[in-house]
Formats: sequence, C-alpha cells, structure tokens
Amino acid sequence: MTGTAPRTRYGVWVALALAAIAVAVVLSWRQRDGDAEQFAPALPTLIVLPLHAAGARHEEGVLAEGLSEELRAYLARIQGLRTIARASALRAGAEHLAPAQLARRVRATHVLQGELRELGGEQLHIELQLFDAPDARLLWSQAYDHKLSDIDVLEGDVAHAVAARLRLPLPDAAASPAVDTQVLRDYLEAAQLADGPQRARSIDLLRGIVHKAPDYARARATLARMLSAASRGAPGGSGADLDEATVQAKRALELEPTLAEAHTASAVLACRRGDWKACFDSFQQALRLDPADAESRIAYAYWLSALGYVDQALAEAENAALLDPLSYNANFARARLLDTVGRHDEAARYLHELGAESGGLIYAQWHNAVWRHDYKAANALVASMPRSDGFRESYTVVSEALSEPRLWPQALPLIGTSERASGGINVQRIMMPNPDYGIVIAGLEKMLRDGWPSYYMLLWMPEYAAMRRDPAFQDFLKRTRLLDYWRERGFPAQCRADGDGAACS
Repeated sequence: MTGTAPRTRYGVWVALALAAIAVAVVLSWRQRDGDAEQFAPALPTLIVLPLHAAGARHEEGVLAEGLSEELRAYLARIQGLRTIARASALRAGAEHLAPAQLARRVRATHVLQGELRELGGEQLHIELQLFDAPDARLLWSQAYDHKLSDIDVLEGDVAHAVAARLRLPLPDAAASPAVDTQVLRDYLEAAQLADGPQRARSIDLLRGIVHKAPDYARARATLARMLSAASRGAPGGSGADLDEATVQAKRALELEPTLAEAHTASAVLACRRGDWKACFDSFQQALRLDPADAESRIAYAYWLSALGYVDQALAEAENAALLDPLSYNANFARARLLDTVGRHDEAARYLHELGAESGGLIYAQWHNAVWRHDYKAANALVASMPRSDGFRESYTVVSEALSEPRLWPQALPLIGTSERASGGINVQRIMMPNPDYGIVIAGLEKMLRDGWPSYYMLLWMPEYAAMRRDPAFQDFLKRTRLLDYWRERGFPAQCRADGDGAACS
C-alpha cells in the first residue's frame, strides 16, 4: 500500500470494521508474491493516542475515537514515518501508558495526544500535543477549530505540522469524497461496535448506511469485510453472507478503485472461492495502497500459510506485530506461524504473553506444549478448557495417551463425539498412532474452504511430513488447485515439482 489515495479503514481478520484510514504510507517495504521484507527498524515511529472526549455524551466519545484513527491514518501518509496501528493505540490509551512505557512497549519515538470538544452546530475544538518519547518533552502543540465537514482540512494541517517538526517530507493532499456528516457519524458508530460483542448491530448499521448513502464506498467495503468474517465456518464457503459481501466489495471498487479495504475484502472472498491468483493479487494491491494496515497483513499471512508459503507468512505476521505490537491478533498469528515452522519455544513465549482474550488461546497453548513434549503442561491446560464445546474429554485422554500409549484406544471414540458435536475435524486425529491421513486431509481441506486457516496450517508443519507423503495429499493439491498456482507463481520452499504432482519435505 504507496502513493496518494483516498482514505479508508480496516477492522479484524478475519474482518473488522474501524474508522476510515488514510492510504499511501511510504515505509521501507518490498512486496512481491510470496516475498516480504521487514520494515526498517530505524524509522521514526508515531503513536496517536485516542483523543480524550471532553464531554460526557456517548456520541462525542464515538467521534473522538473515530477521528483519532482518521488522524492516525492521514499521518501515516508522511513519507519515512511509521504509525502504530489502532489496536495498540487503543490499548495504550486505556492503560494510560506514559511516553517512556510507549517507547519500550511499542518502540514509539513520538507520541501525539489531545482532546476533542463539540461546540454545537457541527463545530469542533481540538487541542493536540506532540511529545518526544521516552523523555516526554513537548515538541509542538496547537488548538484547532473546525467543522466536522472540514475534517480533511484539519488532518492536512496536523500532518503538515508534524512532518515539519520531525523534518520529514510534507505529505501530498489526500482526495476524499464528500460525505454527509450524519453518515460519517453513523459510520464511526458502526466501526466502534465492530470489535466487540455487538458486531451484528454493526453490520445492521452498515447496511442502513449503504441504503441511505449508496455511493459511500467505505461503508460498502467495511460491510464486505465484516460479512466475509461472519461467514467463516459456513458449509462449503457459501452462504448469504458471502454472496452479499461479494456484491458490496465489487460495488465499492467500482465507486473507489483505490479503496484499500475493498481490495482486502475482495482478497478474502477470492481465497474462500479457491481463486488463488485473485486472492493474492488483491491482497498485494491492498497492501501497496496501505502497508500500515496490520489486520489486512495478518489475513494475508494466514492465507499465504494456507498455500504452504509459511516463511513468507511468518515475515508478514512479524511485520504486523511491528505495526501493532500490543495487538492480540498480530501476536497470536506470529505465535501460530512460529509453531508452524517448528520454532516452538519462541511461540510459547508469545502465547504466554497474550493473556486470555480469545477462547482459542488455550488450545493453541495445548498444542504448543505437545510439540515441545511438555506433556505435564498439556495436562494442566486441559483443566482450563470449557466443557461446552465437546472437546475437553478428548483432550483429556489424548494428553494422557501421549505419555501412556495404552490409552490411545480410548481416544478415538471421544474424538468422534467431538467431531459430531462441532461438525468439523478434531485435529487431534493427526497425533494418533498410524493416523488415517485421508480423513485428516479432508478435514483440514474443509477448514481451508470454510475460512479457518489457522489449524489448517498443521498440513505444513515439520512434525507431520509423513502426511505430505500420503497419496491423499497429491489428490488434495490437485483438487484445491494449489498445484496449478504453484506451477504458475512458484513452489513453496519445502516443495518441488515431482512428475504430475509435488514432493514436499
């Protein structure tokens, strides 16, 4: 994602809706199919903390948070400046981290913070301060009075002031389609709800915005991303959500061809269809337009790994974590990919630091313990697993059978019970003596088609090289058209052409 483009916004991976973010960040980045170069560590790094809402009104808080992300995105257009992504900025603001802490935890060199007050009649008063980190030395401050409809002017003024103070090239003016201020407020409200338990309401609000303002491309792009995420697990990768998402993404690109979020939505939808060329071409276009979007980069990493490009996927995940160092999603993806390439001790460290934000964390930690042959830790983790999903019983027996092989006959019936309850494969099948790789590969393929590429990555792990030598693997490569894509774009590092198929070590 470089150059001048209209602003857009991005949500979570698997699809998330946030406030609009600017595109065209010039960072030290090389983007090629399946090839990633890490961001230069010496870049000045700015964190834009959420604006403090001076009033007590909910609407003012929504506006303050949304405009903070708009401002961060515009500042990301400054050449030679890295901006910390939204998830980390929100967390840093919630934890009231001091400049010295921000320098250590997110590697920020500068901090921008401020306050927003609504004065009535769409008039805004915003006060901003730029600090040096870790010294907390005030470098610049300014108060602005603007109408909400003139927010682009404010963003341009601030970006020019920050660039001048940091002695960086001034950013080009960004062209942004005009939008009714109430539509913008509704959009920011939907964005704020997207990351929590009210995602369904966020989708409903976005649908209302599209109905009210059918030419507002950002709402369509965000809706497409959220619907594609909501459809994860739909049988065969189909369903009404995917159909609607496809319509919304297509129309968004017709309205604004340089809207990065629309390209990301199109990428995910193409991946779900197994159209690998369109999948990766769209991801790369989105990242050319906005290389600072950590969530899009996480999604790209997962789908790269789905096709076996695990080294490139890990590089993408590490860059996402550099952009969004306090993000749960970025660090979880990095840990999962470290496990995929066999670096289990490193993965364990990141998994331990994540806390308990996701219900899937306990299972990732259990698998990591098994791959490290720490069966005592695996047994201890089972006690924390929920009973409601039907898996705890199988994990209990498998944990014991890893140390006591005589218990394996008790595991298979429990694995079957959990699969009937969930409608998907229990990946513990792969750990059994003499596993049926045909059944395992079919289950992993369903995960791939249904948009769940995390545990599907088991297919590429060093521990399960025997699975890649099974005849079912060759059938899988042809059926999913992975082999066709490899022949056109290049084989993953661990694979090579072998007759009419591929040999993967």
